[in-house]
Amino acid sequence: MKAKTIGYYKNVQNVGDVNAAVDLKVGMGVVLNRAARTANLPASEEEAKACFRIVSNINDKPEMRNFEETLTVKAGEKVRADDLTTVEFASYEISTDYAGISVGDKLVFGTDGLLAKSADVTGYKVYFEVTKKTAYMGKGVLVVVRVQ
Repeated sequence: MKAKTIGYYKNVQNVGDVNAAVDLKVGMGVVLNRAARTANLPASEEEAKACFRIVSNINDKPEMRNFEETLTVKAGEKVRADDLTTVEFASYEISTDYAGISVGDKLVFGTDGLLAKSADVTGYKVYFEVTKKTAYMGKGVLVVVRVQ
């Protein structure tokens, strides 16, 4: 996941006081439990419909040596769970086959935390409309964030 505008960084609501309940990948959709201070994958389709936070890595570990370490937030580590705005997603953040995605398709978070193509976005708080296929991280999509 990559922010596409400087406004993203100005407007993002970083929640850095929660820990990952399970291993998470950057770009996964998560639901925050503010009382328990945890970030969890959606437990049901209803939770997935209400999901509007996305994992990004705080990168506060000076011992990180390689790129792969920046893609995973291990269970128990701090999570940056950004409120979504304009973003670009890599194909590994999407469960739908990349070849099956076209401009105009709608993507929603599933219970696995990954995005999936959906014909019906009724009831989802946030969905993403594909505006362009890109070369981000090899294969990516540029999306417009839609809030209902």
